Amino acid sequence: MKYEGQETGASQSFVNDRLRIEYEDGAESRTVRFLGKSFLKDPNDFVLPILTKVLQESVEAKKRIVIDFRELAYMNSSTITPVIKVLEKARVGVGEITVIYRKSLKWQEISFSALIIFQTTDRRIEIVGED
Repeated sequence: MKYEGQETGASQSFVNDRLRIEYEDGAESRTVRFLGKSFLKDPNDFVLPILTKVLQESVEAKKRIVIDFRELAYMNSSTITPVIKVLEKARVGVGEITVIYRKSLKWQEISFSALIIFQTTDRRIEIVGED
């Protein structure tokens, strides 16, 4: 994992090959943006620690996590695994997560619409496809 940019109390940026993950702490939520392309062979080494840390900090701060994939151009199928692990942790715990993806991109619709199984009736976990 390569750290890029300056860490401030409000934002961080992580880069691994062509995948960039930007994290921003807002007043009511914490946003994690996926940008670029993910060809990672084992994304658990890069993606999972970032998402796990954000989940822990968000639960402590009582903030929702927004995981935004709308600017992600491509990801291989293994990249979804750490996202699923964090959704499962939140589902059995107390975390609140919204996953946002772009419905107009066929590969995103296929990949992320399947995550609807993690959505909870109390909307603690939401999967949102936007046009």
